[in-house]
Formats: sequence, C-alpha cells, structure tokens
Amino acid sequence: MRVLHRWTVGKEGAEPRLNEDAVKYSNVNGVYAVSDGASESFASRRWARILVTRYVQQPAIDETWLAHAIDIYHSAFTRATMSWSAQAAFDRGSFATLLGLKLDPQGVSILGIGDSLAVLDDGSEIQATFPYSEPDQFRANPLLLSTIYNSNSAIINADFTTHWSLEGTPKLFCMTDAIGAWLLGNRPERMARLRALQTRTEFVALVEDARANGVMRRDDTTLLVIG
Repeated sequence: MRVLHRWTVGKEGAEPRLNEDAVKYSNVNGVYAVSDGASESFASRRWARILVTRYVQQPAIDETWLAHAIDIYHSAFTRATMSWSAQAAFDRGSFATLLGLKLDPQGVSILGIGDSLAVLDDGSEIQATFPYSEPDQFRANPLLLSTIYNSNSAIINADFTTHWSLEGTPKLFCMTDAIGAWLLGNRPERMARLRALQTRTEFVALVEDARANGVMRRDDTTLLVIG
C-alpha cells in the first residue's frame, strides 16, 4: 500500500502557516501518521510535527519515546527570553492527537490517541473506524499527548491500539476531527463523496461547501488516503 492522496485545508484558508495539522509517512516502511495540534495550546503546530516525525521514525510509543519527543520540543524554545504571557502559555503545555498506522503481514496496527480518525473502506462500505465510531464521541474532550510529561500518565498506562486485517483491496482513510465527525454523521453518502475525490481542488470544495452549510466545523481539516 502507498499514499494515494494527502490533502489539508486550514481553518483560515488564506493562512496555511496557521494550520496545526501534521502528516508524515514512509511508503517504504509502511508507516503513516497524522496529528492535530490543539489550537488553544502553545505552539501546537510544532508539537504535532514532532509527534508524526517521531512515529514514522519509531512506530511504538512508550515512556522513553515520549520523553524524547518532549525534549525535542523544549529544545526549540528559550523560556527566559519569552514574555510573561508566553511563559505562562508555554508552562501550560502543548497538546495534540496522534493517529499512527503500521502495516504488517497480518494487516495494519493502529494507534489512536485523541480524536483523529482511521477508516477502513472496501470500496462499497465502511468496514471499521477507530478510535471513534459515532459522531457524538467528537463532542467530548479527548485525551491528548502533552509536552508536560506528567500529563501523559493516563495515556502511557492505557492501550490505545487496535489491529485490522486487510482483505481484498481496501483503502485506509486517515483524517482529523472536523472531517471525521462530518463523515460519521452520515456514513453512506459522505463516504461515497470521499471515495470520489481525485484532486485537492475537489477536496477543498467539499470542505468549504460543508463548512458553509454548517455540517462541518471550521477547523484545520486533513485527509490522508492509503491504498
């Protein structure tokens, strides 16, 4: 399998540098990662990029993995030179989701921390979704990976993984929460629309139309298609 499409639309379309979603992958190693930085936290775009890069380099999270990612994040800042308000924001930490996929001989192993969504599709219907299966689940505050080490204990001590077998010629759709909640709100019709997408222009039009109609939240919106 390989990446077929990789598209993103920022919540502010004219300011792509403000897009806090991140994607990284290696077709050769069969590893794929998507992260959505929390907008209300400090420098979450940087944190999201660190997480996806680390996952593609080493697709197995443990305490050592996370500590190294946090060290990389902290090394990018000099707290003493920040304004007091920036220091306060920095001290509260940065937060982000992490959706990671690793292909193996039996199928695909999936890590799902937060509300980014993986979808297994056989071309005619959705076979599975993870970590959410209902649109209402997106209304709750998800657990997120934090740059404050002690804030991650509930994640380190829990299992956020699943495994799917890949029979036939399925595709994997990986997406951030705005489009994930939209999809699960009307699976048959909306999955058909995602299957039909061929260009970024079509993806942007779909997102902008859904936002204008009030059926998709205005947020950074990313879709990665693997097949």
